[in-house]
Amino acid sequence: MTVTSKEQQKLIEFLKPNPNHSGSLYVQLTRTLTLAIAEGLLKEGDFLMPQRDLAAALGVSRVTLRKAIDNLEHQGLLEQHQGAGTIIKANKTPPIQKNLAVLNSFTDDMHARGMKPSSLWVNREHVAPSPKEALALNLSFGEKIFRLTRVRNANDVPIAFELAATPARLLESLDSIDESLYEALERFQARPVRALQSIAAQNCDSQVASFLQISPGDAVLYLERKAFDHNNRPVEFTRCYFRGDLYDLVTELKLEV
Repeated sequence: MTVTSKEQQKLIEFLKPNPNHSGSLYVQLTRTLTLAIAEGLLKEGDFLMPQRDLAAALGVSRVTLRKAIDNLEHQGLLEQHQGAGTIIKANKTPPIQKNLAVLNSFTDDMHARGMKPSSLWVNREHVAPSPKEALALNLSFGEKIFRLTRVRNANDVPIAFELAATPARLLESLDSIDESLYEALERFQARPVRALQSIAAQNCDSQVASFLQISPGDAVLYLERKAFDHNNRPVEFTRCYFRGDLYDLVTELKLEV
């Protein structure tokens, strides 16, 4: 199915990078192409304009456009055929819905949905806590934490940028933590069984945007969670930025009688 000239012009206007935006052209194009698929401007079976023509129409280099297209092909949204062009493979997967009434790890949550979880490790530290971390984890003076900074992926798509802290005394070493912090805590009889968390909408900064492959200023859901084990000890303090276009938070409400 080929997009008409009128539809192409509408698509070009939608995809054009914003010169006033601080986000890189590649990140902007990745985001706007994804949104174009999600909102039906590009449907399954549609062909993109030839890359040379599309790059010229958008005022970007072919290298920049190719990088965005390669990224979306990796996500399964586009498919490139030698000599035939780039075709829309499938509409964007609906946002992941997270039930706020259930306490489980990101890894368990993705496995339960039939998705492949993975992490891009940004930093793993055995350090003194920040004042906020020390207060949240009820630490004594001189105690240290394991701080984990990582990008959480579902089916190789970045979903969340996460900073998690746990008291170092609870685990043997940083090497005790593999994909799931909760699994590591469970091995040492300290898995969280309840948590207090707060959620707010924010506009992300350039660091978070870079890790989540979105543009600075895009909407994210910011979550802070303080989790406790069966002895009511605080064992986890996590700050997490979820992509607003890929993550929905839901909960069930019941009438109190």
